Amino acid sequence: MKVKALLAIVASLSLAACAVPDEAPRHGGHDHGHSHGHNHDHGHQQQGGIDASFNCENGLSVHVRSLSTDSIELNLDDKQAVLKSAVAGSGERYTSNTGLFGKGAEWHQKGNEAFFAFTDPYGNKVETSCNAR
Repeated sequence: MKVKALLAIVASLSLAACAVPDEAPRHGGHDHGHSHGHNHDHGHQQQGGIDASFNCENGLSVHVRSLSTDSIELNLDDKQAVLKSAVAGSGERYTSNTGLFGKGAEWHQKGNEAFFAFTDPYGNKVETSCNAR
């Protein structure tokens, strides 16, 4: 009998711990009107979207500009590509099957750092890290 009562109490407390009030701020909804000791920018740019220049480890200079809430334009010297928003574990990630040189490209940015991958005109996969200027 005591075991059943104890199990009922544990189950009730477990369910209560999972409940979240509707007015609670949530990371997924990006309601950042609270503070509890860590940064909530998640790599997102404020109003106006992304508009930044990056220097990459392999010597490339890349300018990134938001075209809409779900697409960006990458400019490298005389090349440009439009990438669409993709799922990211953190930060912002954009991909295209026809990125630079008519082949795939990926731009994954978090704050002032980015990972850039693309296929060059010779079919070589290029991956590099970039930092905002």
